[in-house]
Amino acid sequence: MNIEQIRTHIDDLIRKKGKNYRSLSLQIGKNEAYLHQYINKGSPLRLPEEQRRKLAEILDVDEQELTDIKLPKTIFSNAPHTPTALIEMVSFEGKNSPTIGFMSLPLTDFRNMTASDPSSVKMLRVAGDSMSPTLKNGDYVLADFSCNAYSTDGLYLIAGKDYYAIRRVQQISPSELMLISDNANYKPVSLSAKKVDVAAKVVFCFKAEKIG
Repeated sequence: MNIEQIRTHIDDLIRKKGKNYRSLSLQIGKNEAYLHQYINKGSPLRLPEEQRRKLAEILDVDEQELTDIKLPKTIFSNAPHTPTALIEMVSFEGKNSPTIGFMSLPLTDFRNMTASDPSSVKMLRVAGDSMSPTLKNGDYVLADFSCNAYSTDGLYLIAGKDYYAIRRVQQISPSELMLISDNANYKPVSLSAKKVDVAAKVVFCFKAEKIG
């Protein structure tokens, strides 16, 4: 394939995988418009080696498919590919939270944590002590953003005006919910269910404890 055909091929791969230019650009370490510029405007002419390699891993293809340059066979492996779940990391700044990184997990490990679709799950770092001792400052949680409404009692990510907060949510009547901080120093709050903006359900926690 020539350079133009390579760009078209990559565009097709992105669409077939259900990905988008913005998230992939960030995942390969570039600004959010990078792949749009590359595919639609031919800038850069070819993907640099580092970005090409990362994109091949994400799209689950041989790196050779992403370039017209003949690569040494040592660059791509015939070993079976281990499926992974790539989790976007965001801050607690609310619905417009910027992407601050990504975490890649073997899909089998991810499935041991949750049955949620990896594309709907985001990671956030806990800030503050309102959910202590269940969640401590510095812990990390996985939140399923496809669960954006109360379903059953549990931990939820609640959206404020410009922030997120994790609370234990319990239903106390068909139209009323109780938002509970596990830290006894914070009083529970009873609100109309219509006033509780559920952003996601917390499905897993990584404890951040320093060792040594």
